[in-house]
Amino acid sequence: MEPISPALQGTNENDTPASGATRPSVTLAATDSPSSEPAVDTRPVEQILVEQGLLTSKQVDKALRIQSRLEEQKPLAALVVELGWVSRNAIECALKSHRRQLPIEEILLEKGAVTGDELEHAREHARKNPGHTVVQSLIEMNFVAEREYLSACCERYDLPFVEADANLVDRRLLKKASVQYLTRHRILPLTTDDAGQITVLVDDPEQPDLVVEMSRLFGGPVTLALSTRAGIEEALAALAGSRPESGAVPHGSIQYHKIQEDLDTEKTTSIVDHIFLKAIRQGASDIHLEPMASKMRVRFRIDGSLVHVTDYPSAYAGPIISRMKVLAQADVAQHRIHQDGRIYVRDGSEEIDCRASFYVTVFGENCVIRVLRKDQALVGLESLGLPPPVLRTFIDDVVEPTTGIVLVCGPTGSGKTTTLYSTVDRLNDNSRKIITCEDPVEYVIQGITQCSVQNRPGINFVDSLKAIVRQDPDIILIGEVRDAASAEMAIQSALTGHKVLSTFHTEDSVGALVRLLDMGIEAFLLASTITAIMSQRLVRRQCKECKVPYTPTPREVRALSLARAELEGVKLTRGKGCERCLHTGYRGRTGLYELLVLTDDIRDGIIQRLPSHELRTMAAKAPSFVHLQEDGVLKTIQGETTFAEVLDNTPRVQDVRPVRELMEMYG
Repeated sequence: MEPISPALQGTNENDTPASGATRPSVTLAATDSPSSEPAVDTRPVEQILVEQGLLTSKQVDKALRIQSRLEEQKPLAALVVELGWVSRNAIECALKSHRRQLPIEEILLEKGAVTGDELEHAREHARKNPGHTVVQSLIEMNFVAEREYLSACCERYDLPFVEADANLVDRRLLKKASVQYLTRHRILPLTTDDAGQITVLVDDPEQPDLVVEMSRLFGGPVTLALSTRAGIEEALAALAGSRPESGAVPHGSIQYHKIQEDLDTEKTTSIVDHIFLKAIRQGASDIHLEPMASKMRVRFRIDGSLVHVTDYPSAYAGPIISRMKVLAQADVAQHRIHQDGRIYVRDGSEEIDCRASFYVTVFGENCVIRVLRKDQALVGLESLGLPPPVLRTFIDDVVEPTTGIVLVCGPTGSGKTTTLYSTVDRLNDNSRKIITCEDPVEYVIQGITQCSVQNRPGINFVDSLKAIVRQDPDIILIGEVRDAASAEMAIQSALTGHKVLSTFHTEDSVGALVRLLDMGIEAFLLASTITAIMSQRLVRRQCKECKVPYTPTPREVRALSLARAELEGVKLTRGKGCERCLHTGYRGRTGLYELLVLTDDIRDGIIQRLPSHELRTMAAKAPSFVHLQEDGVLKTIQGETTFAEVLDNTPRVQDVRPVRELMEMYG
């Protein structure tokens, strides 16, 4: 950003503040903003950790020696955590109060945004180009994206990152400076709080005298927030062009129904509409609004992981949460108890049911909104990500037989319900009577009988299952086997010739058998009724737009029980991060699957109550059986996911088959 003239004067109307602006002389302390702070001697992370008493000098020396011998460089902070010398939380607390003593490039290195080699290349580039900083070199050499740089600046100066939007601008501030002037210097004034503090968006916090000059321009104390250059320019262009009225929502509109409108301000309504629109368009499953000491953070859960979207100045937190309460029909006047509510939203022709939860915290009320799409289409079995041989086995030996129990296992959010409904949809035809007992009904399928036991007094799973068998069903779907009673009812239904489908919360397929035995279910009943158990996880897909070659770390190879020689000649990739994937390197999800079709040996092992490790050895010999971890390794080799995702989402196994053997199994 080019320097702002201290005099703020010019001969052209477009280059000067609008008439009537007051410009008092303001002197700010060095700690008030990054722009006015004096130069400090930056210190590396290890020096700060020693001064805080978390590490000794000998430990630092040893860690540096270990670091120099690693095949892939690792930040010192991450290394000492892995060595067990200090906790990650202790390091975060120590560095939080010393962020300004760390250069931006050190923060980027610590966050893993750049590698040690990339940082050295950037330093060499800066030395050869006088006037270039290391950070400028990192950006010019495409080692760091603008969003990553701004994120590091936010950490160093404790500033919020705000997504620029013309609807956030207080139009009264535009009377003190022309839009043309603001566009020239890429400055977007947002709002003035009750104390007269003015929040201003910029794309570079490291500018001399910026806060002082902005204070003179707008006539009050200024606090900075950061946003991308493109975002600020787009918002200023909107203000200079169409000048939309406050309350206009860009790129679409949101309609609410079954709510009581209040006298909320148009600006707050516009902000809330924008949050909903962005979450829906980006496919978020949850919206997190989190008040903090100096800002309100907005994050979306996309593809199972939380992604930081934007921040708002703390002055916005109260009105935004109040607006959400009004929409959810919660008590706006009550701030000391947790509350729940529902928001019904229509985006175009799409109906969306949102569940809102308000949780009282030390900085205000935290709001989490679950976004449930009513029109979400079912996924076919062929599109779930099942490997071809596993898919064939599942259809031929599990789906087609007319009796037996089929369990789909995994933790919450692993896609169990989607797999269950895809199976039911395949079985749905005029020759079969399919009836369900669910809590609640998540997909409505034409042609089957569905019952929801959620919030239904006098109706529970056991009562519903007793009634189901008198409905002459061929296939029974139970939302979840929760306890011994529902497990026994499922077994009794299977014994009388019905096919039973259900979900079960266990880590893997063999674990489901062990847990059912621990519930007190007779072993001979399990052995005679269970047909198959499918265990699964959801992992993020690599972003196709930003794939780059990748070499796995020694830790990943070791943790996945692989041999480095097995990966020779295999071209691995990972997402570097781009605008399309919100700089995560991932976009969309796929499943990892472990299908256990019970064989005679496994049934005998259940009756004999063999220990779990012996059952797992038998399972590995079952047709088309691969561990979740093995399926993840193969999907990584195929470029669908990454070793990091596999490690984060699958249980570890030691007896992994060679990669070549697995590839032959997959055909």
